[in-house]
Amino acid sequence: MTFDAPGHPTLSFRLGHRTHAFRLVCEYLSISPRGDINAETVKAATLPQSFWIEFVRIATDSLMGPALALRFEQLGLSGIVPALVERHCHAVLRLNRSRNAQLRAEAIELASELNRIDVVPLFLKGGSGLLSGLYDDPGVRIMGDLDMLVPVDRARDCERLFSELGYSRASFIPRPRDKTIGTFLRMSSAAPIDLHHEVLAYPNQRLLSAHETIENSVVHRLNGVAFAVPSPTHQVVLNIGHAHLNDHGYRYGHLPLRSLQDFALLLQKLRGSIDWQQIDERFAAIGKWKAADYHCLAVGEVLNVQARPDYAPSLAARLLVKRARFLTGHPTLHSIWYRLVRVALLLRRELSDEELRSRLLRNMRDPAWWLRHLTIFWEGR
Repeated sequence: MTFDAPGHPTLSFRLGHRTHAFRLVCEYLSISPRGDINAETVKAATLPQSFWIEFVRIATDSLMGPALALRFEQLGLSGIVPALVERHCHAVLRLNRSRNAQLRAEAIELASELNRIDVVPLFLKGGSGLLSGLYDDPGVRIMGDLDMLVPVDRARDCERLFSELGYSRASFIPRPRDKTIGTFLRMSSAAPIDLHHEVLAYPNQRLLSAHETIENSVVHRLNGVAFAVPSPTHQVVLNIGHAHLNDHGYRYGHLPLRSLQDFALLLQKLRGSIDWQQIDERFAAIGKWKAADYHCLAVGEVLNVQARPDYAPSLAARLLVKRARFLTGHPTLHSIWYRLVRVALLLRRELSDEELRSRLLRNMRDPAWWLRHLTIFWEGR
């Protein structure tokens, strides 16, 4: 069975071929589709059920089901995409709209309470996009938690306030060099609240400090409540930094669709306010220019969005993206590569600092530590 993909008239989908399902997901998510998507070029009846199972699996794994539902509406794909796929994505969109409405209300409530003690919270990642109107539909962005940055010298005051508001601190084992003050939970909350004192994980804090982020933030006011989001340039730095320095996306061979979609929207809506010279200098200063290069190439390859004027990707970026495309279509190889690289990266991190080395040596004397990490390795988590 074959299917003519938009903009790829000669492309044939083979049974269970993940690469082709991934391409179609990306085509639907693309802000500027490469070709017309209509009933003449997209005939769902010609595709096997196993293809659409793979399509939904990719949408779910990448947390892009709600965004796909919105694109189905915008591209007029009702009746073209199988009804079960369409209903599934729209159900997730409706649920996430409700959850994000609750998250937004909670964020404003917390900002109001923090304003009382002269703190203007700065929201990061999905929270900043949700509160600043980055998304055409507030339900498209799935968030695991709400990330909030506060000045480190006000951390104790903020913790006390959270306690007064009924939040309890999650009982995670503290890690040296952690970028968070703590994770806070409340029974009525839609998601945990991650309170940060740094914006990027060790050892990448030099890319962008918390002080710089707060100093250059954009303050918004809603019904008298003040909250902040990073400047456009810093939003791009953090988008790339979280995807490829905190989460090591380019090393693992990931094409992080959620981060790339946020990046594409930032480029679309804030392009004139982004200082690319500053971004280049920041990544070059810490020797991580490949991360920015990879992300800029990937957003063009995957979502058909030009990252910057006259962009010329390096050979290294081209090879990394090509490898990521290959691994995306071969999940077993991708899993093996991920597990091996993750062990190497974690070990390098633990050996990079005296306090971390001391902790590692203590842990290695504990049989339970070995068992836990071997389980994580074999399960690929």
